Amino acid sequence: MSKSPLKSTWTSGKSLSAIKGMIPNGSIVHTFVFHGGTLELELSKTKRFIVSHTNKYAIYEFWQCLLNDPVRVAAVADHFYPIDNKNIFYILQKNWLKYPDPFVRSGMFFLLNRLSDTGYATHGEFVDDPEISSAIQNLKKFAAQNYHLQFDKDDNIVNCIQNINTKCDYVFAPIGPFSMNLFEDGKEDTYVQSKITHKDIRKLLDTTDKSVMLLYKYSKPALEFYEGYNTTIVDQWGRTTKSDNFAKELIVANF
Repeated sequence: MSKSPLKSTWTSGKSLSAIKGMIPNGSIVHTFVFHGGTLELELSKTKRFIVSHTNKYAIYEFWQCLLNDPVRVAAVADHFYPIDNKNIFYILQKNWLKYPDPFVRSGMFFLLNRLSDTGYATHGEFVDDPEISSAIQNLKKFAAQNYHLQFDKDDNIVNCIQNINTKCDYVFAPIGPFSMNLFEDGKEDTYVQSKITHKDIRKLLDTTDKSVMLLYKYSKPALEFYEGYNTTIVDQWGRTTKSDNFAKELIVANF
């Protein structure tokens, strides 16, 4: 079973068909801004070789533990569940990284992801998940093919992309919501969220010799920011469209 066990922080997965249409079977794809794995694992199931990069050790650790011993990760999640008191949930959000055992941290990462309204283990409001019991059972059977992880020590995503030193046909980065104002030039930096500077990413599209694909949650500012680039709008049914009516996600590519 290679479906992601995590709650997605933002992507609906509706862009998968359009992405597959742009990245052929048999391609070697290096992915960045890795977290939930929804799209990456689906791509790996369809004859694409995936190398998922993250510069957040907590994310790397969870997936590494899950790939190595999913039964052990599931046992930890089962031990801590149910979390009946939301105050306990908030305490665990603040303290789960302090546990010394990586499998304990990974099991808690899974639980906190599923029970947070944001999908992030470090922050978000407590929400119940009616499917979590079955998700824990499915966790035991997790397996993935054509799928590998890489931990990058550089905090700069652009540097990480430029420093790929193995065969790479495509770069794919599911970035998420687009936000930029006088005080912010991208996403915040936390233990589980990589810092994104949109201007640097856009410059990379112009300067790199790599074929790069970005995925954003659709917004008009994002579309305007990438005016002149190869953009594809995907609606809530997964169809490509020229209209922003029912637009869900935005694909940006330099190829």
